[in-house]
Amino acid sequence: MARKKLNLFELRSHPYGLVISPMLKNFDSHEDKDKAFSVHRHDSYCLFFLRSGEIKMMVEEGEINMGGLSMLVIQPGQVHKCLRYKEISGWVLFFDGGNLDSSIRGVLEQSIEKILMFKDQGNALVFCDELLLTIFNGVQDKSPGRFRIQMLHALVNALFYQIANMQPLLKSSAVSRGLRSVQIVQHFKDLIKVEFKTFKRPSEYAGLLHISLSHLNDTVKRLTGYSATHLIQQEIIAEAQRLLRYTDKTGREIACDLGYADDKYFIRLFTKVIGQSPSKFRKIKCAESHQIEADTSPDIIMGNL
Repeated sequence: MARKKLNLFELRSHPYGLVISPMLKNFDSHEDKDKAFSVHRHDSYCLFFLRSGEIKMMVEEGEINMGGLSMLVIQPGQVHKCLRYKEISGWVLFFDGGNLDSSIRGVLEQSIEKILMFKDQGNALVFCDELLLTIFNGVQDKSPGRFRIQMLHALVNALFYQIANMQPLLKSSAVSRGLRSVQIVQHFKDLIKVEFKTFKRPSEYAGLLHISLSHLNDTVKRLTGYSATHLIQQEIIAEAQRLLRYTDKTGREIACDLGYADDKYFIRLFTKVIGQSPSKFRKIKCAESHQIEADTSPDIIMGNL
């Protein structure tokens, strides 16, 4: 029997650092059907813009229902899959976060709302629709100029600026706190995403950033409200939760994957942070997943999820 695995779809090899496609009412590709309705994640931002129809998505621990004019933004690494949808029209966009303005990335990642859902914002969403059409036309242009990539990235950045303007929690967090401090926190978060399996201590990240440990701790605490250790542990535990829920790897295998030679230490850390052991967490989440699957069934397949 094949082991369950959590697929990661990468965008970084794409020459533009982005992929955009219209949503399709019917899509016959078995490959994209399997991708859409299986649990997966991307190394890029995923934006789903719905003009009409209905979509039901699973994102991390929750379910998202989109209907009519609405938009969903999924951050890199967030686990998701399509549960059901019908009669859809709109856009699907994947964009490499490395090409986003660092200030807007900081605003997005520091938001209390980790899943960004927008609806009932008519004119603002219409503007997003127009931007997405312009981006699509730019990608499709067969006679590109010398600044084509820069133009496309500028358009996508404009789209994400609009997203920040639409979300009150994002607007309120966009406080000018000094560009250098914002850059330090953003680089720290970027490093965690790449190195959390190797480096577990803030001092190691301070060394990579060429700053003192106290400067890193003070800056992270001031801008995020959390300690550097907390952010590192959250990244580790979030990945552990995904592996427990969406793969059948043992606790020892997961501990090894996350860079822990001592699986008992990993179990203690997980239990301290989550409030339950890895085995109990898996048992509860598997039961929830089975219930969700029993309650949903795909009826129309959408391409490029």
